[in-house]
Amino acid sequence: MATRFLSEIEIKRLDSFPESIDRRDVARFFCLGGDDLRFVRQQRGAPNQLGIALQLGALRWLGFIPEDLTSAPPEVLAALGDALDVTPRAIFDYAVRSPTRAEHRLLVRTHACFRAFAEREFEALRERLAEVALEHERSSLLLGRICELLRAERVERPSIDRLVRLVAWARERAHELTFQRLAPQLSDPLGKTLDGLLVTTDGGRSQHAWLRARPTTVSAGAMRRELEKRAFLIEHVGAHRLNLTGLPPNRRAWLAQTGRQSSNQALARLAPERR
Repeated sequence: MATRFLSEIEIKRLDSFPESIDRRDVARFFCLGGDDLRFVRQQRGAPNQLGIALQLGALRWLGFIPEDLTSAPPEVLAALGDALDVTPRAIFDYAVRSPTRAEHRLLVRTHACFRAFAEREFEALRERLAEVALEHERSSLLLGRICELLRAERVERPSIDRLVRLVAWARERAHELTFQRLAPQLSDPLGKTLDGLLVTTDGGRSQHAWLRARPTTVSAGAMRRELEKRAFLIEHVGAHRLNLTGLPPNRRAWLAQTGRQSSNQALARLAPERR
């Protein structure tokens, strides 16, 4: 199962702060209300207060806390510095000790009402992610949707590398669900008919290759040949009786693309339920 669809540079970027932030997002996610100020002021020293305030805003904004807090957008550090009356450069003196950072992370997560991405969270999201994957075949779109879903559920996002593996699982599960939903319609006679489309004739061409061949001209003859294909699919395959309403439009498009772009040999090598 292929899992890598992002480069190392892309993974690093997605695990870090964006280079800039919209002013509306600064006001929305990094404005410290009364409860937030009391929470932050419990920490001793300007660096600790700025560091924990930055983590709080980052979790609400991004759904996770980047490891390098010093790379936060200057606008964010300036806004928090004004609110706390500390210099933004105090972030460079924040929590050199790893245990302190870990303790603060737990405090921030609790205050923001987020949960850690534990195994039970994964189990609860598995089938939901599979349904999302039915609608989004592209890995990058699926990754973004998963991040949105986690943030909406107030679950702290794990590393991108871990989510990449989750995307691969969700895509594979979506394929399984696709075939499971179609299986009741694929009777043995129909299966044999479909397999027959892959058999090459004496001329070395299969009916599948004929069906997926695109018109090369815009003419009456080309239109007639396309209508002949349609008639063949209805009369010999019974394609008009297949019901695909149980699949989202993008999943139907994926099936069509797979059949159109796959060679006879590639389809023949698939397991029967997938073929």
